[in-house]
Amino acid sequence: MFNASPPTRNRRASRRAPSSSLAALLCVAILVVACDESFDATAPSELAFSVFGYLDASADTQWIRVMPIRPLKVTEQDADGTTVTLEHLGTGRIFELRDSLFRFSPDSDTEGGSDGAYVHNFWTVEDIEPGAAYRFSAWLEGEDPVEAVVEIPRDYEVEVAINQFPGRWGIDELRINGVKHIPFLTTATQFYDDCDPIVNRVRYAARSADDGIHLMELTKPMVVTPDHCGALWVSNRTLWIVGSETVWPTAGDSPITLGESGLTSNVTNAVGFIGGVLTKEVPYEHCEVQSDGAQVPDYCLLRYDSETAAVSGTLSETRCGDGPIDSATVQLTELDREPARIRTVLTNRDGEFVIGALEPGIPHLLWMRAPQIPTDSVVDPWTFSYVYTEWGDIHTLHTDTLTFVPGQQVEFDIHLERLTQCNELPPAAR
Repeated sequence: MFNASPPTRNRRASRRAPSSSLAALLCVAILVVACDESFDATAPSELAFSVFGYLDASADTQWIRVMPIRPLKVTEQDADGTTVTLEHLGTGRIFELRDSLFRFSPDSDTEGGSDGAYVHNFWTVEDIEPGAAYRFSAWLEGEDPVEAVVEIPRDYEVEVAINQFPGRWGIDELRINGVKHIPFLTTATQFYDDCDPIVNRVRYAARSADDGIHLMELTKPMVVTPDHCGALWVSNRTLWIVGSETVWPTAGDSPITLGESGLTSNVTNAVGFIGGVLTKEVPYEHCEVQSDGAQVPDYCLLRYDSETAAVSGTLSETRCGDGPIDSATVQLTELDREPARIRTVLTNRDGEFVIGALEPGIPHLLWMRAPQIPTDSVVDPWTFSYVYTEWGDIHTLHTDTLTFVPGQQVEFDIHLERLTQCNELPPAAR
């Protein structure tokens, strides 16, 4: 049932991979909205404010940039007295956003002079409700108030269909149902080489559908590494999806061009745009359908919603103090089902893993194995080099049987015991 000698490598965590939060991904992707460091609120205009940001029902903190339009950039700290609020239109509840002053250094904003420039980002940790509508308001004494109504999308369905015949088709599918617009869609591949951990991101074009149904082709992006960094190891891939009920400005409508042209989007008495989104980050996983005679479907369908379950955790060795075990194989196989789905992932440098889209009520066999080491080899007569022919375990295996309830999130902290003496060095990376 299982591959007895998966082609894995054991890498000790001499360098910890930097973590990347969803907020950081948003800041990278939505450069045309709230996170653009080239934001310019100095273009001539009769309007009082430039406003850019978004409300994300999946985020723990909301940020909206609100700047008075001035003839000069703000090059010193100031409190301009702007009041910013959000009103839940369903309940009438109003809460005020707090002002936070950000300074862009001269290196990031050469037009701001030797002192750089300051901007005001207003924020709140209030929950944003999926499916609700909010009225954004900002006002300064003596100026007309700025307002925008922001619609937050309801929760939507995400399915990833993994092609089971790559030689025949070679294309996976992403299926999204329940939201009109996908302004941002990105695949992120985390991989390691002998130099540094790297995240490679590929952005797909925005798309819209009045019926809220989106079907798009996916291919796992190829990654390369410089020759001097050795072979690479892909730890995991994820899909980052931003759903919205409102059409977003095109990539060409940057804050600078909006300000200069006087164009407005959904904000009254101001230039700018405030979007309402619900973001999802789901694994772009491996899935293999195994059959003892039944027909294998074209796709292994993985559904990510509030009903399916997920397993996450860490693998480590504690008896000898080795710590996290990276590139270990973690596998979940459906039991008592024909055909059955097999889910396989590798642990990252911190020994972490995650498997999602697990169907509740179906028993699964959990199987974990640390990387093996070669125990025997032969000489290849064509290359006059040794070729490994047998492999052996240096850690214990771990098995378990799991059955999930709807929406269950299971976390494990698994310890695999080293089978060799503690004074023996762990095997080198191969």
